[in-house]
Amino acid sequence: MTRHPFSKNHSYIHLSINPPCADALKLRKVMQDGLAETFGVTASGTYLDILWIAESGSEVVIRLSEEDAPKLMAAVVITPASPRFSTIKQTNFLPSLTLSKERFL
Repeated sequence: MTRHPFSKNHSYIHLSINPPCADALKLRKVMQDGLAETFGVTASGTYLDILWIAESGSEVVIRLSEEDAPKLMAAVVITPASPRFSTIKQTNFLPSLTLSKERFL
């Protein structure tokens, strides 16, 4: 099996958060609860990585498997739990999110 340097096994999702929340555990819990509520208990075990949270807590970038991305995007916008998420951008190539430098400071 040949491994490609730019494997497309993962999906990266940039979300806005309202009200802002910088607590990674709370954000993960809200996402998992949304998956469970929308797609059942099995979906709540979806593996995801929180790669970045804005200092202000208003944005987050997560990584998860490509096949789980559509489920998560649907679950986080449907769930009424707080904080609420809105999708800014979804991609299979992290650098294509093209976030401005000040967001990473």
